[in-house]
Amino acid sequence: MKYRILSVIIVVLILLSVPVSASNYEYTITTDNNFISARSGDDLTAISEKLNITLQELNSHFTKNGLIYIAVSEDGKSQVKISAFTDNFSSEVGDIAYLDDTVMSQFIESVSDGSDSPAYVVTNNGRKFLCVKNTLQDKGGVYTVTQYITICNNQTFYFAGYNDGEDTSEEISNIFKSFKLNEASTTSGDKKVQSSDKLTISTILINCGIVVFALIAVFALYGIIKSYFKKDQEPNENEN
Repeated sequence: MKYRILSVIIVVLILLSVPVSASNYEYTITTDNNFISARSGDDLTAISEKLNITLQELNSHFTKNGLIYIAVSEDGKSQVKISAFTDNFSSEVGDIAYLDDTVMSQFIESVSDGSDSPAYVVTNNGRKFLCVKNTLQDKGGVYTVTQYITICNNQTFYFAGYNDGEDTSEEISNIFKSFKLNEASTTSGDKKVQSSDKLTISTILINCGIVVFALIAVFALYGIIKSYFKKDQEPNENEN
C-alpha cells in the first residue's frame, strides 16, 4: 500500500511539473444499469460512497488528473475512467490521424515501454487508439487494467478500464465500443505530421513519459480504491 501511495504522489508531482491543462471536449458513452457514473461537474456523492472514499478526495482526483468521467459497477469490481489533457505533444500533433507511420511507431514503442505486452492500434468508431494492457495482482486478487489512448482536437484522451481477472472483460470492451469523441469543426483537415523532423524522438519520449506515468498512477489508484472497498466489505472480528 505504501508503494502505491508513493507512486501516486510521484506521478502527480511529475504531471504538475509539465505544462498541461484540462481541456474542452465532447463525447458520448453508454454503460448498462449495472454501473453508476458521473461526469465532471456532476454530484460525485454516490460514486464516493461506492468507492468508500471521501467526496473531497474524489473531487481532488478529478481536478488533479484531468478526469472527465467515471463509472463504477455495483459490485465495485469494474471501473471506467476517462481523462483529457492538452499538453505539448497533443498540441503539436492535433489529431492521432495526422501521425505518419514513422512517428506512430515511435509513439507505440514509447507507450509499450514497461507494459506487460506491446501497445497496439485499435479502431473504435472510426478513430485510432493505442491500446495497452496490464494484468496485476494484489491481496485482493488478479485484475486487469486496459488503457486506450488517442489524440483529438489537440487533446490527449485516456480511457482506462479496470476489471477483475486476467484479461479485459466483455463488459469493459462493450463500454469502450460505445465511447465516441465528437471532433470539433475547428480542426484543420490539411494538417498532417509527415516526418519525425517535426516531432523529434526526444519530444515524443518526454511526452509519452507522461502516458507511462499516468498508467502507473491509474494502476496504483485502482489498487488503493480496491483495497478500501474490500476492507469495507470484510466482517469486523470484534462484532462476534
